[in-house]
Amino acid sequence: MENNIEKKYIPLANYFQASQEGVLKLSFSEIETIVGQKLPNAAYLNKSWWKKTKPPLQHFLAWANNGYFVSKVQPGYYVQFEKPQYQSSNYTNVAGQKAYTYIIRPAELDDARALVKLLQQLREKNSSFHYDALQTPDTAQSLRKRIATWNTKGIGQIFVAIVDGHIQCFVQIIGNRTLHLQHRAEISLYISPEYIHQNIDISLLEAAEKWAIQHKISRIELSTLKTNDYAIEGYKKSGLSVEGIRKNALYNNNNFYDELYMGKIL
Repeated sequence: MENNIEKKYIPLANYFQASQEGVLKLSFSEIETIVGQKLPNAAYLNKSWWKKTKPPLQHFLAWANNGYFVSKVQPGYYVQFEKPQYQSSNYTNVAGQKAYTYIIRPAELDDARALVKLLQQLREKNSSFHYDALQTPDTAQSLRKRIATWNTKGIGQIFVAIVDGHIQCFVQIIGNRTLHLQHRAEISLYISPEYIHQNIDISLLEAAEKWAIQHKISRIELSTLKTNDYAIEGYKKSGLSVEGIRKNALYNNNNFYDELYMGKIL
C-alpha cells in the first residue's frame, strides 16, 4: 500500500485488498466500523468527498490502490464501490462454503459497544459459552477504559475481525505484570458461529502471537471447554497443545464441564 495514505484509512485499504467481490456496497456505519473511527463531516455532506481522486486528500487511495472506484453515493447511507471489468464468481473456501471478506485490526475505543453486544449475542446463542475473559468490563464504558489503558501501557490488546463490514469475531491477549510471569500471556478467542469455518480464528491467533513476540513474551496460553471441538482443532493448527485438564471446572444449567488448558512456546 502507498506510504502516503492517511493512517486512519489503512484498515479500509486492507479490507478492499482482501475483498473478492466485484461490487461492494457499504453503509456509512460499516465503513466506520472497518476504519474504527468516525468519518469526517464532509463524507456525510458531499458526494464529491468520495469521488475525489487527487491530492491533497488521500483517503481515496484505500480503494483506488486496490482497483476499485466509487460508482454510487447516497450521502449518510451507503457508498458503492466497483472494480472495472471484474468477472464475478462464487468465491468459496476450502470447506465449500461462502468465504467472507474480512480484515484483522487492533480494537479502537469506538469498538467497545459492538464488542459488548457481540458477547451478549454469543451468550444468548450458547448458554455454556466460556465467558470469563471480559466478564469484568461488561459495559461499553468499562471496556473503553480497558482498551485505552492497554493501548497506552502495552499490557494487552484486543484484535477484531471485521467481516463484511461488522465486528463478528475477536481475540484478546493479556500480558502478566508479575515479575516472574512477564514471559506469559493469556489468550481468549470469540467467534460468531456462522463464521467458524472461515479460518478467521487462525488469523486472529496469528495477530495475537505477533503482538506477544513484539512485547518479548515467549509463552501464550488459554483454556477452553473440552466439548469445544472446533476451537480446540483451530488452536492445535496454530501450534497450541493440550497441557492439562480440569475436571468439572465449570457448572452451568445443572451440568458440569471439563476445561482444557493449552499452551505454546514462541
